[in-house]
Amino acid sequence: MHMQPTITVEIPIPLSLFDKCREQPSFLLDLLTKQQIARIKAFVFDNLEDRDGAPEVENFGVSFFKYSEEERSGSFRLYFYVNRRFCCSDVESSRQDYIDFNFSYINEALKASAIYFDWNLM
Repeated sequence: MHMQPTITVEIPIPLSLFDKCREQPSFLLDLLTKQQIARIKAFVFDNLEDRDGAPEVENFGVSFFKYSEEERSGSFRLYFYVNRRFCCSDVESSRQDYIDFNFSYINEALKASAIYFDWNLM
């Protein structure tokens, strides 16, 4: 049985900054370290079915940030673009993709995990 690829990210966030993320979901990107961003890019790249055109994962954004205080959990969508450049034909392509994270927020730490599915159907 093939297991779906999973990524987990842990971000220490004081309550005041967490509240800011709830108001402005894109602020969450400012709290990710360069290493976490690099790990997410590598995770997506490793799970792409098609690697032609030297795909690069760029232009992250956050949307659909939801949180339940009673359950201390929520979700958000991390979207990005997979950009490709086919040098031999001088053609470029770009497509938007996303990962839906589920998270818990306990002791001022956001622990998020997600499964990635490459929607590129051949």
